[in-house]
Amino acid sequence: MLLLANVHAALGLVATRALVASTLSTASSPRSSAVVAAQSRPLFSFGVIADVQWADSEDGSNFDGTVLRRYRGAFRTLVRAVEWWRALPEAPAFIGQLGDLIDGINVKLGQSVPALEAALNQLGRAPCPAVNIVGNHELYNFDRAQLSRASWLKHGDREYYSFSPAAGWRVVVLDPYQRALIGFDQEDPRRLASVEIMAAENPTVHPSGVGGEWFKNVRGTQRRFVPYNGGLGAEQLEWLGSELAEAAGVGDRVLIFCHVILHPSACGGSTMVWDYEEALSVIGAEKAGGCVAAVLCGHDHFGQYHLDEAGVHHCTFCSPLNLGDEGSAFGLVQVWEDAIEIRSPAVDQLLPVDRGGKPTGRPASTKCEADRYTSECERVRLPLRPPSAARSRGVAARAVDGAGDP
Repeated sequence: MLLLANVHAALGLVATRALVASTLSTASSPRSSAVVAAQSRPLFSFGVIADVQWADSEDGSNFDGTVLRRYRGAFRTLVRAVEWWRALPEAPAFIGQLGDLIDGINVKLGQSVPALEAALNQLGRAPCPAVNIVGNHELYNFDRAQLSRASWLKHGDREYYSFSPAAGWRVVVLDPYQRALIGFDQEDPRRLASVEIMAAENPTVHPSGVGGEWFKNVRGTQRRFVPYNGGLGAEQLEWLGSELAEAAGVGDRVLIFCHVILHPSACGGSTMVWDYEEALSVIGAEKAGGCVAAVLCGHDHFGQYHLDEAGVHHCTFCSPLNLGDEGSAFGLVQVWEDAIEIRSPAVDQLLPVDRGGKPTGRPASTKCEADRYTSECERVRLPLRPPSAARSRGVAARAVDGAGDP
């Protein structure tokens, strides 16, 4: 059904079912009526989770042994997340799964396909479809030729596209590994271009993406030039510019999904796309009209938040690997006309208010009583800047057109 259908033996369905079973056992001024109705509820909502990165393995660590990874606990967090989404009074429009669904250790274990199937089966239990993003760990487990045939992705080989979850909004999905040392055939022009980039920016990295002293001679933002990051590339950047210009022209607001971070202040300092400066230039270009409301990413497991000078919210979500069974790194994003609200059983475990003792600048969370959207939880509200003139016209037109809608 997936990349290699019906391959379950390596993982063992009994072990997977045991993981699931153990988890489930714990586990204003006067306005028109149409505008008032629109303000009284979110325009749309979606679930969010990033870097599940699970494997059927004992706890391990990152590549340099400094950070604990709770592999099975991350899977059980995914199960709890699906149960939480299923219990919502209103189903989300979709689940934003922001990449690295399984860990690269699965290659060594010979469990890449079974581990992926187990995770996708859980996402399949959610009350809505999942939007899956390509991360570096997908590319450790599968090459681009395999991903191009994957039913759980839209394109696989060039996984960037957009869709509209609600009138006046669009989601732009980016592929941060269109320039990369991983995932491509040796002679793929995109890989050859990446070898040249790395040779110029960080020559201590071996062209294979495996050997070398990655951080020996790089400082500051140059630390992004390592094999676990990648770049958008000129073709995708041009497409992004056209997409944002089109959105601005019709008054749409935009959410950007990308596994790798686009702003250096939205991470620990080294997990940005190689061409982040070009990406930010496109987002801030005059023809984009300030249409981007937020950029949602994973990749940096400890998360970060940054509000840039243009009013764009950069949200980097934490990984379930950090706390495993003890954590709740998942939630619900509600999009309102004037704000984005993030809800979670423990919102600081999803989007941190501080990192290493330093405040991220994220607004404080508040307790949320059970209501028509969620059970009792925590929430943080991220205000949106006033809409552009084009968007104001679009909102007014949609209010009139929808005045008779239930």
